[in-house]
Amino acid sequence: MPAQRKPEEIVPTLLDRLKQVRDALGPINEKDEKIVSGFEEIETELEKMKDWEGELIKRFRTLVQYIDIDVWFDRLKHGNADDILNGLELIRNSVASVKQLFPAKESQVTEITRSEDQAVGKDQTMPKEWSRLGVEEKIYVSKAISDFRKSFDCLESNQLKVCSLCLSIFPENSIIKKRPLIYWWIGEGMVTKTSEKTAEKVGEDVFGQLINESFIIPIVENHSPNINSFIVHPWIRRMLISVAKGLHFFEFNPTGMPSNDHRHAFLFAGLDASASEMPDGILTVFNVNCQYLRFELDWLSRLNRVEVLQLGRWQNSVEHHIEVEYEDCLNDLGSQTSLRYLSLRGISRLTNLPRSVLKLISLEILDLRACHSLEKLPSDISALRNLTHLDVSECYLLERMPDGIHKLSALQVLKGFVIGSVGRNPCKLSQLAQLKRLRKLSIRIGNEAVGEGEFSNLENFEALEILVISCGAVTEATKDVLKTISVPRKLKKLDLWCIPLPHMPDWLEPGALQNLEKLYIRGGELKSLKNQGEQTNQGEQTNQGQHTNQGEQTNQGEQTNQGHHTNQGEQTNQGAQTWKVKILCLKYLKHLEVDLSELRRIFPVAVYLEKIKCNKNKKYEGLYDPDIIWNKALHEKSANT
Repeated sequence: MPAQRKPEEIVPTLLDRLKQVRDALGPINEKDEKIVSGFEEIETELEKMKDWEGELIKRFRTLVQYIDIDVWFDRLKHGNADDILNGLELIRNSVASVKQLFPAKESQVTEITRSEDQAVGKDQTMPKEWSRLGVEEKIYVSKAISDFRKSFDCLESNQLKVCSLCLSIFPENSIIKKRPLIYWWIGEGMVTKTSEKTAEKVGEDVFGQLINESFIIPIVENHSPNINSFIVHPWIRRMLISVAKGLHFFEFNPTGMPSNDHRHAFLFAGLDASASEMPDGILTVFNVNCQYLRFELDWLSRLNRVEVLQLGRWQNSVEHHIEVEYEDCLNDLGSQTSLRYLSLRGISRLTNLPRSVLKLISLEILDLRACHSLEKLPSDISALRNLTHLDVSECYLLERMPDGIHKLSALQVLKGFVIGSVGRNPCKLSQLAQLKRLRKLSIRIGNEAVGEGEFSNLENFEALEILVISCGAVTEATKDVLKTISVPRKLKKLDLWCIPLPHMPDWLEPGALQNLEKLYIRGGELKSLKNQGEQTNQGEQTNQGQHTNQGEQTNQGEQTNQGHHTNQGEQTNQGAQTWKVKILCLKYLKHLEVDLSELRRIFPVAVYLEKIKCNKNKKYEGLYDPDIIWNKALHEKSANT
């Protein structure tokens, strides 16, 4: 890998390399105006980069290697004009990709997110053209790919290498969700739990390492430290394709798309899924871009030992619609007793999960997120004794949870738990306290009344670190229940959606949430970040000051034993009320008025503060207050500049 340089050195280095390439070609015929203009255009684009920030220097590694006389132009300088023009086009595309993905240009990142379909569509056309010209074949056997291979060979572990190869199957420039990728790794056994970490945590670590190695380019929104989606640089992807083909890890067609091999079957748009076309003994069926799943009714029974069925959406955008033609085609799911990961995420027209799913004794991850037509789960799912992840979030027609969830002793993640009306839910929220490994829990309060004391024993959820509460019903009973929550002691992240309370409830205070690092409040009626407990404490402090002889009246009195005792009490009280939250996100709170200085005062150790569309103010003609995006690292960097 090339040595890292300071930001101010990168563009001059690239310009110098470009000059070397130009000089190495020798005299250029004046008639070859396209070649001359090609060099001039690239030089102009590189000059524009001088004004860019140097936050992601690693993204330039590809371009540094690509504009290298030993990599490309030493082979091309004795070729014809078409070869040279092809080389220039490749460099131009690489420069454009750097510009497109550079995080300092937030509008560009947003544009990538908004136009994912167009980007993928364009990218599917490019390989066809390159294939016609023979460019793609040259790339895979080029010295450039060989040089990139060094970055793969230098990865620390075989686990990291195997996981990185999975990035090769996604269409170029796709925006990929992190979670489905990690689930895939777990399903195929690429990452497994250790004595200290869950399999998901190991997967998170691998994901972070791939970011550090520049194999993954995270999609950063508003300078937030949270990474939920990413892309793979086109040339990293090509290198991984080359390596995967060489190791027979995946097979690929001439356009660079994966094809069926002895372990994997891939689903593509326009092709019906037929078990007869899938090799015997496959481990994974992966939906690459098939929108309409047309399976033969007996296709599952004709497979042998599938471990991963990734039929649902892995894309970042919800606009990627997936529809199953006949839900009966899933009736034979129970035949796949080796299945560890089943994803039906985002698939519509699926109203029921077949009862045969209860025969999946090896199933660890069941992802049903955003199955908007799903109305019912099997009545008792206690048979899924190896289940660690159950995601039914965004399944808004699901009105109750099945019995037996509290018996899933291996369960670590439960998303979308529905609290329905009193007496209708076979499984009660309080029963989940029996799940000693439950780390993540998201709760959706339905459209009917909530039972009294429904949240009263959350403090007994011993391992719970992440809690999400989404409120759909606004009743007095719901408000009363939300005022009396007992919070888990180990809670690190709290995410509240549409909470119908004007003030922070008494349980939402730093004394009760001493380990909380992330706080999200989105939607609802919140008017103030103060709660009744805080106001009471302030009143008590005032009364104490009034009963102190000289404690607050004179500076001299503050130095007396009594005054000293009072100050210690105030410091202790203040210490107990100091938030340890590092990431705060406030969104869509039309009644909340708060500025940056107050947020920093209330949350003194925060590294990221976000206030989006809050306080619908007449001052701004009915619009919201200006948004606040504050990143401590960028703030300090700006202050030191």
